[in-house]
Amino acid sequence: MNSSSPNDNKTDKTPQPTNEAQPVTGAPSSNPSAASEPDSSKGEAGQSNQPVVMVPPQQAIIPTWSTGLFECFDDIPTLLITAFAPCVTFGQIAEMVDRGQNSCGLYAMLHAGILYFTGCGCMLSAYYRIKMSQIYKLPNDPLINILVHLLCEPCALCQEYRELQARGFNMQLGVGWRNQTPEIQQTGGVTLPPKVPGGMNR
Repeated sequence: MNSSSPNDNKTDKTPQPTNEAQPVTGAPSSNPSAASEPDSSKGEAGQSNQPVVMVPPQQAIIPTWSTGLFECFDDIPTLLITAFAPCVTFGQIAEMVDRGQNSCGLYAMLHAGILYFTGCGCMLSAYYRIKMSQIYKLPNDPLINILVHLLCEPCALCQEYRELQARGFNMQLGVGWRNQTPEIQQTGGVTLPPKVPGGMNR
């Protein structure tokens, strides 16, 4: 009885370490943290190899006139014509804004008639200032554009006249829309983006 009990105890104790050793040998494969660490390091290495392109923030372009409202004395002849006959300057501007739909003389007579009978010729010229602002992406606040013509129409007309000149229009009397350059007649003075050569396609 005594000899059999120690043998049984030995046989019971010997397989226990072998059973405990098996999960120890498989511990690295069953440990989730150990398996995830090399994967994360590979991911970081892969991300570090890719170049990082920094895109600069786009800045909004603030629309502005090419000349100031009170720079009338830069063009004395136009200032004198506009001071004594604003309908003439308005006719030149309206013909260019409407791309020659009507002649300068017709616009001038319309402005003079409204000015003579109602005294509100500035409302017609203010409408064309708003229209011009929309075409050329200039400061487009209808209230301000109307107030500018109400308070100082000669200055407003001279500014619009100079703006069209800056965009390539020939604003001399008698030239009109029909005698403008083909480029002006095609684009209407609207600034176009630069042309990219055929081999530089993006």
